[in-house]
Amino acid sequence: MTRTILLTGASGVVGKALLPRLLRSGDRVVALVHRTPVTHPGVTSIRGDVAAPRLGLSERDHAALARQVDVVVHAAAVTDFNRSDGSLEATNIAGTSNMVALAEAAGALLYHVSTAFVGVGSTVGRGEQAAGYAASKAQGEDVVRRATVPHVILRPSVVIGDSETGEMAAFQGLHQVVQGLFAGLVPIIPFDAAWPIDFVPVDVVADCIATVVEKRVTEGELWLAAGDRALRLDDAMDVAVEWAHRCGVEVDTPRFVTPDLWDRLIAPVFLDELPDFVARSVTRMLEFFTTYLQDGQTKPSSLRELEALGAMPLPDQTESLAASLHHWADVKGHHLCEATRSAA
Repeated sequence: MTRTILLTGASGVVGKALLPRLLRSGDRVVALVHRTPVTHPGVTSIRGDVAAPRLGLSERDHAALARQVDVVVHAAAVTDFNRSDGSLEATNIAGTSNMVALAEAAGALLYHVSTAFVGVGSTVGRGEQAAGYAASKAQGEDVVRRATVPHVILRPSVVIGDSETGEMAAFQGLHQVVQGLFAGLVPIIPFDAAWPIDFVPVDVVADCIATVVEKRVTEGELWLAAGDRALRLDDAMDVAVEWAHRCGVEVDTPRFVTPDLWDRLIAPVFLDELPDFVARSVTRMLEFFTTYLQDGQTKPSSLRELEALGAMPLPDQTESLAASLHHWADVKGHHLCEATRSAA
């Protein structure tokens, strides 16, 4: 029986990969868009705003939308840690509340895309910006838990490019670290080399979400994270350094030091001697690592459970990361990388 799925965030990193995957089931997909309509064949676009009451629709149009929707997949979110204009709260909390209201009016199944870093805290001098984002996502989850309709919370880890092509809608924090590495701005990493760095290719994330929707899972909190299959931080850095060398960029493998050594002895001297714009870049990279390494914790993972439902298995982490770096290097104009790919 064909259902109507309402998708938010269709132009985002997860939503753009998810959209064609949802269509494979034969269900009808309606995309709620803020500005630009979705041009994908078979998709209907409705202009609205998740952060606005009734999604920015008239009372009549909101009721009409509710009458036709069977499933709500809420993937829209503000993920920029640096937002201080209230948009984090407006989209991630109030926007989620508005989508819950639509799902309840429709009597629809609700699938809420959150984050695997919902419990992120901060340490002195690092992680404060990410903590604000995590708090907004945690409150969004609380809104979903109070919903009166069946609902599932999905928590993707760090999302990288497609496991084969490396493509994705927008580059993320991990790519910024690689850019810093290529620019010679990552000589030292103040974290344990053995800590896991958890990431999942966007096609795996999309397939897992679509599988849950297709199988009509009605409850649970699922972690779309690599978990015990995550790469060690030093192994991930080795992949990035190797690709820098293949692109003709001579960089040294970063030196790993303890956070305590960095904070007490290195940072006070190292950062102060850097130009302001370089120091800001280094600080942003430390923010990324502080947020996503979480003191060496291994993330919970539901991927094996989802594989049993029919979702695609997690590909080799090293190969997926290499594909993502391939694509990033091509887009950024590192043509030697493209030549290396063609030769391979």
